[in-house]
Amino acid sequence: MQEQGFMDKMIDDLKHKGTKKEAEDYLMRQLSPTQSKKLQEVLENEAAARELLSTPQAQSLLQKLMGDQNGQHQ
Repeated sequence: MQEQGFMDKMIDDLKHKGTKKEAEDYLMRQLSPTQSKKLQEVLENEAAARELLSTPQAQSLLQKLMGDQNGQHQ
């Protein structure tokens, strides 16, 4: 699945950003203008951000970004 390869590369690239701002700028450049706007709206709304972060997809992405399945940082 080509989309999975893109996501894996993007996750790897995000891990190597030095600051939160660099990671945010990189992520926003990878998204379409519509996706970027939607993400920004969610990040600015705490209730929406919590709801998004509670989804299985977000949890899986966070595990990939933060470390392995056991919560250990790589």
